[in-house]
Amino acid sequence: MAFFGNLFGSGKSFSDRMRYVDDFKIEEYQNARGKTRKRAVYIGPWTVLNETGGKTLAKLIGAAALAVFAAAAFVNVLLIPQHAASDSLFVMIPLYVALFPTLYLLMGAFSLPYRQKPMRRDQYMHGITRMQRSSVAILVFLAVGVIASFIYRFSMKYWLFRKEDIWFLVGCGVSALLLAGLLWLLGNIEVHACANEDVPSSETQTP
Repeated sequence: MAFFGNLFGSGKSFSDRMRYVDDFKIEEYQNARGKTRKRAVYIGPWTVLNETGGKTLAKLIGAAALAVFAAAAFVNVLLIPQHAASDSLFVMIPLYVALFPTLYLLMGAFSLPYRQKPMRRDQYMHGITRMQRSSVAILVFLAVGVIASFIYRFSMKYWLFRKEDIWFLVGCGVSALLLAGLLWLLGNIEVHACANEDVPSSETQTP
C-alpha cells in the first residue's frame, strides 16, 4: 500500500488511486547497486499542450489568477452580513455547498501544467478538467442561490433593496463573470492526445 501511496501522491484519496491504477504497470529493474527493485511505469493515455512557450504559460498563470480571484469574490459573498436573504437556509445552503467545488477549483489551479510537460490522465483530470468542472458547479450553485434569494424576497415582500442586498448581488455577478472568464481561458488552452511511445521514458517511469 505504501508503494501505491508514493505512486499517486499522499494528497490523493483512495478512490483517486484506484481510478487510475490500470494506467500503470509494475516492472522490475536493477538499481545502481545491482539490487532488484520495482517501479511503476505509466501505460495510460497522455495529454500534451498544442502550444508551449510564454504565451501558453501566460494562459496557465492567468487561469490560476482568475481561479483565486473568483474564489475570493465568492467567499466575500458569504461574508456579506444582513442582506435580505442571509437568514434563509433556503438561500444560503446552496452557497455554502459551493465552498466544496471552490476548494477543488483552487486545488486544480495548483495542478496546472506550468512546466508544460506531457500530462498523465490523472494529472490532466486533477488540473484543467477539475477546474472546468468546479467552475461549472460553482456557477450552478450561484444561480440557484440568487434565484432562491429573489423567491425569498418576493415571498416575504422585501421590496426595499438595502446596501447589503446590492453588494450581495454584485458579488454574485462578479464571481460569475470571473468564472465565465476562467472557463473561456481554459477552453483556449488547446491539448491533444499523445501516444505513449512519443513520450520520453523518464516521464513514464515512477521510481
